[in-house]
Amino acid sequence: MRRGRGAAGAVLGALLAGVLAPVTEHLGASLLDWSGQPWVAWPLFGLLCVLGGVLGTFVPLAPLERGGTGPDASPALTDPPTAPVAAGTATSLRPPRTDRHLRGRETERERLSALLRDPRGRYAVVCGAGGVGKTALAASVAARAEADGWSVFWIRWRDPDTLADDLVRAAMACGMPQESVRAARSGHDSLPDAVWRYLAGRRKWLVVVDNADETARLGGADEPVAHYRGWIRPDGRGLLLVTSRDTSGETWGPAADLLRLGPLDTVSGGRVLLDAAPGAGSREEAEALAARLGGLPLALQAASRYLGAATSRHRDFTAYREALDREAELLIGADPPGARDPAVARTFLRHTWELSLDQLDSEGLPLARPLLRQLALYGPAAVPPVLVTDRLMTTAVGRPVSAGEVDRALSGLERYGLLGTESEVPGSVLLHPLVREMSALALGTEPHADPDRRTRAQVDALTTAVAELPEGLPGWPTARLLAPHVPSLLSVPGTIPLVAAAATIDRLGDVLGDSGDYALQLVLRQAVLDRREQVLGPEHPDTLLSRNHVANSVLSLGHHTQALAAHRSVLALRDRVLGPDHPDTLVSRNNVGFVCELLGAYEEAEALHERTLADRLRVLGPDHRHTLVSRQNLANAIGGRGDHRLAVTLHEQLLADRLRLLGPDHRDTLASRSHVAEALSRCGEHARALALHERVLADRTRVMGPDHPYTLLSGHHIAQALHNAGDHAAAADRYEHVLAQRHRVLGPDHPDTRASRQGLAVCRAERAAQGQDRSAPSRGTGRRGRARTRQ
Repeated sequence: MRRGRGAAGAVLGALLAGVLAPVTEHLGASLLDWSGQPWVAWPLFGLLCVLGGVLGTFVPLAPLERGGTGPDASPALTDPPTAPVAAGTATSLRPPRTDRHLRGRETERERLSALLRDPRGRYAVVCGAGGVGKTALAASVAARAEADGWSVFWIRWRDPDTLADDLVRAAMACGMPQESVRAARSGHDSLPDAVWRYLAGRRKWLVVVDNADETARLGGADEPVAHYRGWIRPDGRGLLLVTSRDTSGETWGPAADLLRLGPLDTVSGGRVLLDAAPGAGSREEAEALAARLGGLPLALQAASRYLGAATSRHRDFTAYREALDREAELLIGADPPGARDPAVARTFLRHTWELSLDQLDSEGLPLARPLLRQLALYGPAAVPPVLVTDRLMTTAVGRPVSAGEVDRALSGLERYGLLGTESEVPGSVLLHPLVREMSALALGTEPHADPDRRTRAQVDALTTAVAELPEGLPGWPTARLLAPHVPSLLSVPGTIPLVAAAATIDRLGDVLGDSGDYALQLVLRQAVLDRREQVLGPEHPDTLLSRNHVANSVLSLGHHTQALAAHRSVLALRDRVLGPDHPDTLVSRNNVGFVCELLGAYEEAEALHERTLADRLRVLGPDHRHTLVSRQNLANAIGGRGDHRLAVTLHEQLLADRLRLLGPDHRDTLASRSHVAEALSRCGEHARALALHERVLADRTRVMGPDHPYTLLSGHHIAQALHNAGDHAAAADRYEHVLAQRHRVLGPDHPDTRASRQGLAVCRAERAAQGQDRSAPSRGTGRRGRARTRQ
């Protein structure tokens, strides 16, 4: 009898539930308005309890919301009143907890918090490469929102069905009626439409969809996410926040507010390390380690975890940083158990970026992985487009590769944050240092990799790029980007002989010298010298040639005394090893004389140049370029000791011969014209000197560009000529202009910059002391800044 009564009650209860469902849904939406009227709420509650007890069933009500009334109320974070579709597999929707301070993301967090308060039809996408801290930022925003009374739902992307279930659970926890969900599931409505229609009327909620990297599966029904017809929409009055490795605005559409994260700055990275390991060293040591790790949060976390372990061999920041160069594979390239699980792989540097490469492979971009591996073989600097070609990849992978394939692979790598772009040369790319290290490490462990083939591809790309550099100004930006990569040619003697590698690097050094970038030139020349000393010995002619090149670069950087000592040393060795008449020995004697003249030792300089000129006339002939250089340097030394009229005659004769032999736009011809002008100015022929300097300035600007050191030298000479002619106001203006240019191009401490600063100071002092009518030559304005004639 009791069983029959229970069965009847169940049937009656089901009928009553069906009848009362619309009523109870209405109650769920309005009962909070009645909650302030106890005479209504309590009798109704009692009636429902009696009915439930009599009928032996439970009449479900739509969940009551806590914390307020109306659409602005904060929804309760409770389990939904019906089971999810995949019963028994539902995961928690609560956000992850973290004890770590969020460092270096304060601006981004405030931006997201502002969007949370007022979405205005937008949603947030926190994007960037794996390991850059997207989840940590989202978790920090979620924690703050929850503390402020918002309902927060955290969904970890796994697949479209799970995303749908979790978003339905979130909407129902916000108060979405069950009947609306049932109607949508039965085909009477679109479930995404129903969910987002409901969320559009609710406020104070935050839904985070974390690790949404498979963007092709997010849109629903094979539609792009940007159509906003699937589960990713900007329709709610709360905020949808997505984290993803996909950084493309095209993927996320016009309503997405993209925050693309990069590595942390050095100071913030140091604070992360100190938070985790306060006893491991000083702030400076922590920042040095952060810089070595490239500010990558995942790497900082790995370092913190290692330093905090009781069994760690390297217990402080400095020891860990120094060990990275020897043990990177052990310290940050570990191969953990379960690395095939994406959730595990995301937490380890060696594997987190492999997930992105797997995704690109699934999107039809199989070249992305070998291309990233190949780029990792270059130096730790921006890679210009001349090094990223279809020819490179055809050699590297052993099959024909089109330029379109390379472009698509590059685009995919950039979209997933695995490389960035460099603005100086359009099309240049830049790898994070740890992406580069881990990619090179992975290359060495791939079973089907062919290291020799990849090395041949790298060498061919570098030598071809240097050989095909455009002449003059157009090639200079690319030359600067090639500089960090070409020294690698010295480390693969089995692929390229030392003599060929050195020739390529020396050619690039010459181009850098033409551009005025003597610091980069010195780096390259020193690399060649070190390798030649190691392989050939200290007295080999090629080694001595490299020592001469290094001394010239040191001189160009303004270190005259150091350069003179270096050139004297090379001259002594060449005189002994090669003999006094060898052309290389004559080059060294010329260079010693040139530096002596710059340092004011005019008599020694004149004697050296006279001897060198006589030997070159005998050994090389009168029209050889080196012979012409000796004539110029001898004329300069004669002018330096005061015989200006003879210097004018010698320079004019040399100019005529260079015009005949080299043409009007050759740099040596322009130098001769400039030297004639200088000598005329010292003879008091200021008008002729000024006209010649103006012509040289125009020619150098046209041929070399406005920022070349020789062009700036011409501007300095014009200021000198104006000052010597007595036009101090115009001279001061010119000095100020040249000083600003030299400060920007050469730096504040370069001798040329100091010469312009000194010239301006003298000009102003004489102008203030003597007025505008003084026409005597200025004091101390005019020896520095000679066109380079060492060899």
